Amino acid sequence: MNQPFHLNFQDPNQQIGIDYDRRVGHYSMQEDHIHDHYELYYLCSGERTYFIKERSYRIVAGDLVFIDRNAVHKTSDVGIPDHERIVIYLARSFLEQSYPEWLPMLEESFKWDIPILRLHLHESSYLTELMDEIKHELLSLQPSSVLVIRHRIVELLLYAHRQRQNNTLLLLDNETPIHRKISDITRYLNDHIAETLSLTEVASHFYISPFYLSHLFKKTTGFTFSHYLNLSRIKEAQRRLRETQLPISEIAWQCGFDNFSHFGKTFKKISHLSPRDYRKAHGRT
Repeated sequence: MNQPFHLNFQDPNQQIGIDYDRRVGHYSMQEDHIHDHYELYYLCSGERTYFIKERSYRIVAGDLVFIDRNAVHKTSDVGIPDHERIVIYLARSFLEQSYPEWLPMLEESFKWDIPILRLHLHESSYLTELMDEIKHELLSLQPSSVLVIRHRIVELLLYAHRQRQNNTLLLLDNETPIHRKISDITRYLNDHIAETLSLTEVASHFYISPFYLSHLFKKTTGFTFSHYLNLSRIKEAQRRLRETQLPISEIAWQCGFDNFSHFGKTFKKISHLSPRDYRKAHGRT
């Protein structure tokens, strides 16, 4: 691992964004991460923990991770310094407008139960070549680079679909009893989103101490208990704002907020829009 390095790319249509990062030392994501676009995360080197929706995964070099739209997710340190990764941010409109007839196939990987492409070494060369080509285009941008990158991303999605169809994906067997326990807890939180949920009450439900739950939750997911609960509630509020005409105050209450002012502040902090503006931005008035 050499010196730290960062490169950012955005296509002219604002439909594709790419971050290439080479990080030295220990690093965990600090910012909230829930957004309305797809994300592909490729780990070039190092190891990471990746929490997605309700489960944590141990990610190793060569893994390609698919993050669905509006999914709570976060990467964190596993105690091993240094890593290099490429993250591709993909607006649904890119696939929708360019490949409407193939949309279900291209979106399939983001819906996998375990959204990770991990292959045997002898089968991973094509994936490595695709990612190396994308990295090369980022490092030596030309007028044609936008078109090359767009095509390589579609190739990635088609490649993942074919590997799944051909049953060549490696099974991930790194879920420990602790990971299963945290998965049960996050599922419980999401299933009871409208209820008043305190750390003490949830710990009691799962027969563990509040201190242990707090420590375990942060270590396994990268989120504090309260932060994850707020993200999950705001994610559900976003869905209801997009899909229903319910009053905003009713949505706040249904998502576990008994204080409307607190809901508005929390929503804006995470979504960067007020609930009303978020609804308008998604075609609701």
